[in-house]
Amino acid sequence: MFVLPIIYGFAPDLDGGKKDRDKVVSTAMNYINTKYKAAGTSPSGFDCSGFTRYVYDRAINVKLKHGSKLQAKSGKKIKTKKANKGDLIFFRNKGKINHVGVISKVSKGEIWVIHATSSKGVILEDVNRSSYWRSRIAFVRTYI
Repeated sequence: MFVLPIIYGFAPDLDGGKKDRDKVVSTAMNYINTKYKAAGTSPSGFDCSGFTRYVYDRAINVKLKHGSKLQAKSGKKIKTKKANKGDLIFFRNKGKINHVGVISKVSKGEIWVIHATSSKGVILEDVNRSSYWRSRIAFVRTYI
């Protein structure tokens, strides 16, 4: 049996990031029904990028900038069909990135996203079933 060494407390990621992806999603789920607050960055109220920033920091200690446009410039861009739980999905309006959410599940044409909406606060929804969100999907980025 081959055993990989642990060097200076670092163990290789043998599960393809599954644990980190699970942590991101479970952390995000804890804030469903949190109210929306413009420029909000805490459980007392989130805007979309404040929510993703908070979740990534708490779940896996990844520091994201505040602002969907800024978050859209970091991480690794991937095809939407390659999206996985824990990735961030970005939306555009009039050609500009204006919204972001955490993907919680992808299956059979569904993309379930946890995101902070100005009308309902933090919600979980299948954005492919929403004509509003589906038509605005821009791309997906992974940070895991």
